[in-house]
Amino acid sequence: MLAKILAETHHIIEIAFYRNLVSVLPFLAFILISKQYQLFRTRTPKALAARSILGTVSLITTFAAFHLLPMAEVTVILFSTALMVPALAFFILKEPVGLYRWSAIIIGFAGVFAMVGFAGLAGPLIGIVFAFIAASMHACLGLLLRFMKQESPITITFYFVLTGTILTGLAMPFVATTPTLFELSLLVLTGIAGGLAQLCLSLAFKNAPVSVVAPFNYTGLIWATGFDIMIWNFIPGWPVFAGAAIILAANFFILYRERKLTQQL
Repeated sequence: MLAKILAETHHIIEIAFYRNLVSVLPFLAFILISKQYQLFRTRTPKALAARSILGTVSLITTFAAFHLLPMAEVTVILFSTALMVPALAFFILKEPVGLYRWSAIIIGFAGVFAMVGFAGLAGPLIGIVFAFIAASMHACLGLLLRFMKQESPITITFYFVLTGTILTGLAMPFVATTPTLFELSLLVLTGIAGGLAQLCLSLAFKNAPVSVVAPFNYTGLIWATGFDIMIWNFIPGWPVFAGAAIILAANFFILYRERKLTQQL
């Protein structure tokens, strides 16, 4: 929501830079003050580097999608991330995906494309493209987190925001504009919210099964719809909620099957 407001006067990459810069400083200070220097070390350097770079791309494309489309519409498209993860796991990790889950994935994507087709969505095609790219990046990040359960959530988050600060900082001479005091406060809040979100996400997946954590993500549609109505006076059309219902039903079925298979093992 903060990024969408700021995108009206600031470049997406500039917003991503401040978001990462504000986030990285507290993590760096915590490690140095507490003298927990072991948090600088990683057991999975390649996975951590890939997660940090892809995370930066994901952040930029997500901000771009929210800038170009209403928040509720982007949020529903991002729900397709949970459909992509088992499909990617099948092709990349060679994990078995049975007929039931393949059926749920196909039905879920049918809901996504039906929503896009019937609604036309209240924004340009490039916004839809950015939303699907962001969802794909989120799915890839989900796979990477499976390899990094032994890593500290602080280590994962620190290197993600550090990498994001460096990569987006390279573009700052070309995109930066001087923020007003109010805009600066929003940029700082964006960084605080983003850093806490990344830390909480890492902690959630480290301490609870995916089947427990994932459903909380879907409450985002409530927040997104509320912000659309209160700030931008936009009420999503029925195809958005119909598509969301189909996607959520498919996602919950996939979670049910994965939990059932885990219990059998």
